[in-house]
Amino acid sequence: MRLMRTGCAGVLILAFAVPRPAEAAGRNEDYQGADAGCLIYSVGTVAIGMRFAFPYARLDTAAGRKDPWSGRIEPRVGGAVFLRIKDPDFAGVESGHVVVRCLPPGRYAVGDFSFGGSVLGLGSYRWRPSRPVSLPFSVRSGEATYIGTFMRAPSLETSLEPALGAAGYFVVADRGERDLPIAKRRLPHGMKVVTEVTDVTAFGMEALRAAAP
Repeated sequence: MRLMRTGCAGVLILAFAVPRPAEAAGRNEDYQGADAGCLIYSVGTVAIGMRFAFPYARLDTAAGRKDPWSGRIEPRVGGAVFLRIKDPDFAGVESGHVVVRCLPPGRYAVGDFSFGGSVLGLGSYRWRPSRPVSLPFSVRSGEATYIGTFMRAPSLETSLEPALGAAGYFVVADRGERDLPIAKRRLPHGMKVVTEVTDVTAFGMEALRAAAP
């Protein structure tokens, strides 16, 4: 096993062993309680489809108990050689989907993000940040909370290439002008939408940005 640090932005673990299949997208179920609120975000990639995951969970779940309403923000990609976003809700420089999920009211946070894949068919790798991150948000009964867009972009041929190499970087930003008209078609009529997009520049990570370099 080889461990490589890419500056302060994260760690890349290469395990040269039998390749593992790519992670399947998790199925997020909707909470059916009368006090439900909604979570809205968009997720996708820039230029080419690339797999990644941003997990989230409730902060007020009892210690040691698995949160049944945790989830994963991850793109829907497919294709054997060149990955593409499947049936996107929007396309262009950023391509992806707008997701609406019903959740119990409470305090939540998006936590450490990661991505993985294979290296020339010889093994697999997984990348995650070397410092913890937390993007908090609240879900309120009868309301929807928009937490922004989560996009992965290639870092090759950008100013980030010396530090990140081919690892890529992530953009977390407010794309409400694009995302919310799509989301509102899937929400109960007249539901209030609150925007809670974390300013990820506060983390000081080259791999986690509010805009392209």
